[in-house]
Formats: sequence, structure tokens, C-alpha cells
Amino acid sequence: MTAQPAPTITLPGLEGAAVAVTGGASGIGRATVLLAARSGATAIAGDVNPQMLDELADLTRAEGLDVRCRQLDVRDPDSVTAFIADADRDGNLRGAVNSAAISVDRPTLEVTDEFWDDVLRINLTGTFLVAQAAAERMVDRPGGGAIVNVSSNAGSAGRPRKAPYTSSKGAVIGLTKALAKEWGPRGVRVNCISPGAVDTPLRATHTTAHDVIGNLPLPRVGTPEELALAIGCFLTDLTPWVTGQTLNVNGGSMMYV
Repeated sequence: MTAQPAPTITLPGLEGAAVAVTGGASGIGRATVLLAARSGATAIAGDVNPQMLDELADLTRAEGLDVRCRQLDVRDPDSVTAFIADADRDGNLRGAVNSAAISVDRPTLEVTDEFWDDVLRINLTGTFLVAQAAAERMVDRPGGGAIVNVSSNAGSAGRPRKAPYTSSKGAVIGLTKALAKEWGPRGVRVNCISPGAVDTPLRATHTTAHDVIGNLPLPRVGTPEELALAIGCFLTDLTPWVTGQTLNVNGGSMMYV
């Protein structure tokens, strides 16, 4: 079974809000940027890849969407601070999505200190830096805000040859809970989605077997748009009493770990 093209769907409650998305020029991040903008938000797409940012800018300009594209390196605190400042320049930052990630197959016995540090710096520290910078502007603000982190099935189930990636994505789930407990009383909800096999450029680095996908209750890979819808619900008032949660969006694969 193959995924069908997703219809254009919009979500209520994002009109007039600013939503910052890391990894916003490709995959799940790109789909989230488009969903937020089509729902009436100003979407700020941050990405390390300038060519993909240019392509996204051309697409959104042609569609008349309110999207700002900005080069972002989530490993760099100054880059993160400038990105969030731009997202909140009108004082209306209400959502932040941490989609930037790196995933590379490497036998664990060949993982160097430098490689380990780089994966965790992007996937975990970058998530923390963006969440912290966003929350500084959201806490105690009327209307509060919502932060959505992106983990992975690997963070719960583990993956061979992906020890740094698996470790970072498992830690994102714990980070989500810690931030939700701390910032909830100050008006900021923090949730997480955990994708399975999704048709994105990052999936090319995964070794999910076709027979495993074929045995799922929903036997196909997911689409970035389907993940974006889950993220979008966490960003809106459709989930006003939900925080600290990790939603598995994976066709039922977590029943087989």
C-alpha cells in the first residue's frame, strides 16, 4: 500500500500567530511550515541548507503564503537566538517546532567522540536551545505558547548502527516531559511526536525493512503532511489540556517493538 497525496488541510486557531520551525526546508519541517502558513500563521522556516530554503521561499511566494526563510544552525546558540528573535519580532510567537535532525548509519564500534558529539549537538542540544529561546518569549505571555519536539520510534525501540541517533531521540522524550512540568504553570505546553518510517530525505539513512512495513496495521510509510497534522494539533487550542505527551505517529509500528 502506498500513501496517497494528502489533501490541503488547514487548522483553526493559528491565524495571526508566528510559528518557528527548525529543519523547516525539508521533510516534516517543510510540511509543518506549509500547514501553519496555510492556516493563517506567519511561519518562520529555519534550516542549515540555503538551497532548500530558496526553493521553499519560491514555493511559498508563488502561493502567497506568509513565510520567512532564515538560515539556522541549531548547534550555534547565537544562530538560535537570532532565529527566535526574528520569529518573535512582532511579539506574536506562539509556536516552536524542533524538526532539525541528523541520522547516519555507523557501527557503534566505529563511532568517534566527534561523531557522537555532533549528532547529540544537533538532535538534542539544538532542541533544547530552541525550546529555551522560544520559552523565554512565551512564558507568562497572554495566550502562552506551544512547543513541539520531534523524536523517533528509535528513541523508544532502539536501532542498530544508530547509537547516537537513538540516544538523542530517547533523550528528547525525557526533555519534553521536564520542560512540560516546568513551563506548564507559566502557560507553555510542550509535547512531542515520534514518527515511524516517513517519506522524507532523512528516511534514506534508515534501514527499515520493507517486510516490517508491510506487516503494520497501516502497511505503508507515512507522509510528511501526516506528521505535520499531528504537530499542528499540538500547536493549536485543539489540545489545550495536553502537555508532556509523546504521540506515536507510525502506522502502528510501536506495537511490534
